[in-house]
Parts: sequence; C-alpha cells; structure tokens
Amino acid sequence: QGITSRSAKRRFEFESQTLARLKHQGVAQIHEAGTPDDGSGGVPYFVMEYIPNAKSITDYANGKQLGIRERLTLFTKVCDAVQHGHLKGIIHRDLKPANVFRENDVVKIGDIGLSKFISQSRRSAQTESVGTVYYMAPEVAHGRYGREVDVYSSAVVLYELLTGRLPFDGETTGEILMKHLTEKPDLSPLPQQFRPVLARALEKDPLKRTRTVAQLEDEFNQAVLG
Repeated sequence: QGITSRSAKRRFEFESQTLARLKHQGVAQIHEAGTPDDGSGGVPYFVMEYIPNAKSITDYANGKQLGIRERLTLFTKVCDAVQHGHLKGIIHRDLKPANVFRENDVVKIGDIGLSKFISQSRRSAQTESVGTVYYMAPEVAHGRYGREVDVYSSAVVLYELLTGRLPFDGETTGEILMKHLTEKPDLSPLPQQFRPVLARALEKDPLKRTRTVAQLEDEFNQAVLG
C-alpha cells in the first residue's frame, strides 16, 4: 500500500532482506517477498509469519497482567532474539515494548524497518537519528550507533518491566533526550540486586556500557539467582 517512491521501495526491499537473515524463534519470520510478475508494476509485498492473538508487551511493561517471574522470562527471550540479530551483524535500533509481541509462551520481536546491517568498520558511520526517544541510547542523538544501542534500549525495557515506569520522562522530546544525554537514571525503584546490572547497561558512554545483550542477560539472570 502506497509503496511508490524509490526510497520507500528501497526500505521495503531492505526490510524483507533483513528479515530473511534472521532465522530465530524470537523474530517474526518472512515466508515470501517479491513484486507481482504480471507486468502491471504492482506493489511489492512480503508474507509475514502469522501469530494469532499476539499483542505487544506494552501493557505488561506498564505493570498489568503479568507476574514478576513471567516478566523475567519474557526479558530473557527478548535478549536471545536481539543477540541472534547481533550475531548476524544486525542491530534493531528501535527496541521498545510496542515492538515485542507475546502470545502465551511465544515472544517475537517485530518492526525491524529501522534495523541496520553493520560491520566493525561502519559502527561509527553517521546516520540520521532514529528510534523512540524514551528508549534511545545517548549516542544515537549524535548519529553514532553500534550494538550498544540495543543494549541500552533493552535495559530501558527491563527497567520498565521491573518498575512499571521509564528511567527518563518529560514533557517534550528535547527534554527526554537531554536527560538521556546528561542525567543518571534513578535506580531506587528497582530491587537492590538489579541496580548494578541496570547501572552498567544504562551507561552514557557506550565504551563503559555492558558490552553485549548476551552479557546483560547473563548478569540479569545472576541477579535473579541472588
């Protein structure tokens, strides 16, 4: 629908190709992609995996409908899916509860249209600011990105799952972004054992931040076990 401009077609092609790279139970799969071959120049399409009755985890992040143990399990599944993308050289760049879907025990990450395929040599390339400001790593505001941006966003999602609130909030986008850039997160609402884990994962400097989503998941699980 409405995929007529060159830029829109390029993004469509990129998203379908990116999805095709990610073969993981925690990532919404693509079954088919293409353009109608009837000579009509029809609209490009791809056929996505259907998850019946799946809903985003936004309500769960807001403290509804889910016990703490289930929240912890949900987060580990998100980390596994994100780490799979990183092993394929793909960062999501827009991780947030609205892009994570759950149906019973099935958890899927979707909406990877902002994803980037990066190599070590491209990790400091300039790019436009993307993502959702509540979950955006500080360096993204300067057009810098690497796998660390997903570590930061995952940590914000974890903070929200554990507390029902966001580490940084405000009345305007600029105010929220400035807090990400300059203010330390208030970790006092978190259970004590999780505070060091979130403090490392929410570091402003990506070089001081928890290095990988797999490490974040491991430190988180160790904190759960005490």
